[in-house]
Amino acid sequence: MPIQPSVAVFLLCAISLVIPSGFSLGAAMLVLGALALLRPSAPRVRLQREDWLLVAVLAGYFGLHVLLNLIHHAPGRQYDAPARFLLAIPALLLLRAWPPHPAALWHGAAVGAIGAGLLSLWQWLALALDRPGGSTNPIQYGNISALLAVLSACGLARAIQLRQSLPWKLLPAAGVLLGLAACLLSGSRGSWLALPCCALLAAWLLLRAGQGRLLLKLGAAGLVAIAALALLPNSPLTARARQAMTEADHYTRSANADSSVGARLEMLRVGLHLAPQHLLLGWGKEGMMQAKQQMVREGLASPSVEEHTHLHNEYLDAVVKHGLPGLLAVLALYLLPLRLFARRLCQAGSREARLAAAGGMMLMLSYLAFGLTQAFLTHNNGVMMLAFLMVILWSLAQEQPVSPANTA
Repeated sequence: MPIQPSVAVFLLCAISLVIPSGFSLGAAMLVLGALALLRPSAPRVRLQREDWLLVAVLAGYFGLHVLLNLIHHAPGRQYDAPARFLLAIPALLLLRAWPPHPAALWHGAAVGAIGAGLLSLWQWLALALDRPGGSTNPIQYGNISALLAVLSACGLARAIQLRQSLPWKLLPAAGVLLGLAACLLSGSRGSWLALPCCALLAAWLLLRAGQGRLLLKLGAAGLVAIAALALLPNSPLTARARQAMTEADHYTRSANADSSVGARLEMLRVGLHLAPQHLLLGWGKEGMMQAKQQMVREGLASPSVEEHTHLHNEYLDAVVKHGLPGLLAVLALYLLPLRLFARRLCQAGSREARLAAAGGMMLMLSYLAFGLTQAFLTHNNGVMMLAFLMVILWSLAQEQPVSPANTA
């Protein structure tokens, strides 16, 4: 088995947040590595029905957005994000031919989460930033940090199951703690919504495995940690929660949209006003921006919504820009892989495959939660992490022979 896919998978996660666009290197290595499949000596990739379903949802999302962009006469830059899903298909073919070392993903996620946590602490303590965000937006930084923390938790479970030595348990454990620290310090409240979703899935998996006592211990530890964070002086958790409630109250009382939550609630209202007018094909991005500007000029919307290029809700944004087909495409992109991973979780015989399937479900649940407060698919880092982690986890969720190469 070539080492290149494993190196690419490791780098995708390990440097995703610590250097600008760090995720691009690993993704590019996977796409370019797929050219090796053109060699006559390359193994023949035999895709199963579920593989084809995953290919179909990736290609379908791209194809639908190309069609709708053509209808709306969208500029070329609006083809960029959907095209990233198309690039994940050759990566999938490469990974099905040469599955990566499972440790490449789990260790890469831990290293990436540790790097994100240390960078956040440095920006918070040394640079006095209220909301550390690395080289990207704090919202996106918080989302990806939460995702890396969740994958680190899967890596910790793997290390415990395989009874690995203490250093290999401490690495993912540090990833969980520092990834959560980066998520907390970012102040990204939307990313916090993903954590209980993943925790509920983990609880179900523990109960299914007959680990009810361990679940009680972990649940108690989690509640103590949350209480401690809430009681800390100047706690980011308490401050952001209190700020959200205050801003929501100001919006409901006086329609004050000049705040983070107020602007989101105003965009929700504007989106619900615009969506029914073009349900079939949507307004397109430029059309939506023009419609918002018109509403502001007529005094029907707050000026605070005018500058935003999306509605801070993945599902409403899809309906307004691309109509019901756009919403169905987003739901298919999230729910079909979720179903495929759930099926693999139930059917897989090997420990590695079940763990990867569980990680895949947590990936999809996280993005479903992220979408409630952020149109993450309008950002390159959101698209790249979803598309490439999806195909990586899918390749690992297939049955693999138990050997030192796959269990170390």
